[in-house]
Amino acid sequence: MADDEPLTEAQTRGLPLSEDLDILIPHYRDPEGLAASLKSIAEQTWQGEMRVVVIDDGSPDGDYAQVEKICSDFRHFYAAPLVLDRNPQNLGRPKTRNRLLGHAYARYVAWLDAGDIWYPDKLAIQFEHLLRLRFAGKDVNVIWVSCHYDWHQSGQAKPRMIQQETAGDQIQSLLVGTKLRAYLWTLLGTAEAFRIAGRFDENLPRLQDLDYFLNFVRAGGQIEVPPSRSAQCCYFKSDIGRNAREIHACYDLILRKHRPVILRYPAAVRSELGYKVKRLSERFARSNGEYLRAASYFGQAVVTSPRHSIRVLNNVLRGKRKGAGH
Repeated sequence: MADDEPLTEAQTRGLPLSEDLDILIPHYRDPEGLAASLKSIAEQTWQGEMRVVVIDDGSPDGDYAQVEKICSDFRHFYAAPLVLDRNPQNLGRPKTRNRLLGHAYARYVAWLDAGDIWYPDKLAIQFEHLLRLRFAGKDVNVIWVSCHYDWHQSGQAKPRMIQQETAGDQIQSLLVGTKLRAYLWTLLGTAEAFRIAGRFDENLPRLQDLDYFLNFVRAGGQIEVPPSRSAQCCYFKSDIGRNAREIHACYDLILRKHRPVILRYPAAVRSELGYKVKRLSERFARSNGEYLRAASYFGQAVVTSPRHSIRVLNNVLRGKRKGAGH
């Protein structure tokens, strides 16, 4: 049977087809983005029972008033339960996500950040894949199902599709971040599977997704992707306002936390990780007009991994030559 061939009634007999799902959404100062996210939830083709939990992270009163109206409209027009809670002050995303974990009671859990959207078949495709895995005898309580997604960078005319590849060493893939990326809003899993990863590190104002994914895989969890070749959600990304020093400090903390497993990799891999930290920090500094800081991070990247820097430069030059030839 092909991976994308629907399961027959006989094959699915005895397997629960209707499940309950909690969708967890942190929100801060983006009512319009939250409205778009909730609309994408309402348009899902999946027919199971869902409940939405939104925690506002201490937004100003004006924004919160809009959030209350948006959530009330969602309950009224889509006849779906929605719980709205509010932090008394801005606590940051990791603390808000930990509070969301405390609100999750359903058998299944999915995440969605306010401002990002799911495409209509996202949940249906992921639940179908979980059903397949269960039918094949897999323990779905140690599996997260991710998906391909569209990346819409601020200022770009159209999004770019990012494919998630789960084959091979998933810890290394997550750390390098070119084939497998750590984004919560791509995931669907059982509540038990999410408990494997524990809680979000509240010392990480940024990049807590990456740390959370690494905790999951290091504890024996496995990330899967359905056979569908299409994107199932869209990430709206902007580097503006992102603190480069904060990004650098968070990445450095993650590498120190996971040092025991990182030390198992060859020196070339470890130097590539150091290079990535510097280049990511350089990108955020440059996007926010901190050109001297960006130049400093770039220089540190070259020193950290000259070999990787040369390879990246060659790839850039090769791309420019191809572009000039058309």
